[in-house]
Order: sequence, then C-alpha cells, then structure tokens
Amino acid sequence: MLLTRQERGASVRDAAGCGVELGLSFPFLDKPPAAGLRVEMPFAEALRRHLPGAAPARVYVGNETCERLLPSPRSLEPWIAAGRAAGWPVTLVLPPLSGGGQERALECARVLAEEAGAEMVANDWGTVHRLRKRFPDLSISLGRLTHKMLRDPRLAEYFDSPQAPKAARAALCRSGELAPGFRALMERYGIGRREVDPFLQPLEADEWENRSEKLSVHFPYLFVTMGRACLLGAMHREPAEKFVPGAPCLSECRKYAVEFRLPVPGGNGAGKNLLNLGNAYYHAVPSSVIERILGLLPSHRQVDRLVVTVPPAEATELGASLPASALGHPWPSTAKERAKG
Repeated sequence: MLLTRQERGASVRDAAGCGVELGLSFPFLDKPPAAGLRVEMPFAEALRRHLPGAAPARVYVGNETCERLLPSPRSLEPWIAAGRAAGWPVTLVLPPLSGGGQERALECARVLAEEAGAEMVANDWGTVHRLRKRFPDLSISLGRLTHKMLRDPRLAEYFDSPQAPKAARAALCRSGELAPGFRALMERYGIGRREVDPFLQPLEADEWENRSEKLSVHFPYLFVTMGRACLLGAMHREPAEKFVPGAPCLSECRKYAVEFRLPVPGGNGAGKNLLNLGNAYYHAVPSSVIERILGLLPSHRQVDRLVVTVPPAEATELGASLPASALGHPWPSTAKERAKG
C-alpha cells in the first residue's frame, strides 16, 4: 500500500506509474552486455519518482530501421538465455523488411514462439501478415515507425499553440490510426500492443485512451525519419559510391552516432539537436517531455510499458577518448549528456 499526497491509502495501480512494466532496449548490440542485463537505468531519478519500486522486467532486442541488424536465430539465443537468467521475457524488434528479411524474421519467430512472454515488434504490414499467418498465437506489437505523426523537432512544440486554429491544432496533435479503417486492420491481425514515441507535442486524449490495445512509450529518443542509406557507412567511400542502398557496411552504427544541430525557423539563433543512428534520425526529448508523459500514467491506463534505449557499453567506454563535438561520436548515455553535446 502506498500513500497519496493526502496521506490516505492508494491502490498500487492508482499510485503514479505503478503497474507499468519497464523494458530496456539494445538496438545496436549483437550480444548481451558483458555485465548482464542489470545495467544502469537512464533517468533513474525521474523513474523512481513516478514509478516507485519499479525495475526493468523485459529486454528489447533488434533494430527498428535497418534490416542488416536483424539477428539470426542463433544470435538470438544468447539474448534469450540472458533474459531467462534475469527472469525477463524477450521482445524482438523488426525493421521494415524485404522478402528475404521476412524469411529470417520467421525463423526468429519460430524460436521465440517457444518462449513464455516473448513478443515481436513489426514495422510493416507485410511482416505482420506473414507472422500472424505462420504463428497465430505469437504476440505482435505494431512498431512506432507505423505511427504516422508530424515529427519535426524544430516545429513540434508549436503544434499546440493557442494562436493556431483549433482544427489545425487537432490535426497536428493526433495520428490517423484512430480512423475506423485502421482500427479494423489492427483488429483483423489481433494487434494487442502498439509502440509509440515521446512526442514533443501534447497528443490528444484519444491517442492515449481510446484504444483496445496497450501502449509502450519509448524514451528518450523520438524517431524523426529514416532512409535507405547510412551516413556513417558512406563516409569512407568514394563520392560516386556514397549513399548507395545495399552498399557494403562495416557496422559503424554499433559504436558511433552523428550529431547535427538544426536551426529553428525564425532566425533567432536557436537550434535543435538531431542524432543520426545508423540509417535513421532521432531527437532526444528534453526532461520536461519525459516528466509530462510520466505524469500521464495514473490517468492513462492503456500505457502500461515504458521502453528505455540503452547506449552500447562499448561506445560509452570510448567517451573519454573523443570530443563531444566530433562528427562521429559515441552515443550519449542520457538526455542530459546528450544536450551538453
């Protein structure tokens, strides 16, 4: 039993954040950390404040944007073993897949189907169709790449401006997936969970509550966009060979990121940081956004999971040898370090 501010008894689920599962995501590691899954939690203070007594209980494996990082069934086994040792179920994250990638994903699904609590996150409907057809009982979550929203971090904080027309504000603070057709598609495939971003703009209440499925919110990186080529993978090539889809890759993304500072429209000198991770671009949301979303948990019961992306341990160790302003620098480990960079 916990106490509210009025010092009266509160049920566990009514207390701020209780009943919410925590997951740790390792999108660029090819094997579990040497020290095991019990890594230091980013945003530990805020999480303890909003989720008293909560601890990580699920591991997310795999990359949501690059098919090259799709694990094989064999390379998935150490993650499953680490999850068993920690008592954590495994969630495998899939990027948008080609036909060949879908075949490899089905092999992974065959392994995960034997594991209690295992899930797969799909980021394209073709993969959803094939997974559901082959493994009707497997838990499938719809990935955040399919959640179509305006994501430009230079503009998003203005989307809820009182100076904007009400209809425009409503359109910019909601997605199209609450439409009957989208809902019918999710029901057809038995989608019981949806992955979402920590959006900078405050979403309409229906985006959080008017759903039959549960929601997983990812911290601290807001997905902005992606492409078919990788900046870090192209830097060492000749000009004519840069940014060619399918070109050879040395997996530079497993250790390094590229940071950009984009000017905000208006010419006042302000800017927003954009982090290039592999073939995708992300924005580390400020602590105020994290606090706002954590504060929603008691009243938005569909949100029952938070997923925190953990930087690769190897990159963190390299931090002392490279300046934060370097073009290709190791991942920052928290949003605070990220802002300093």
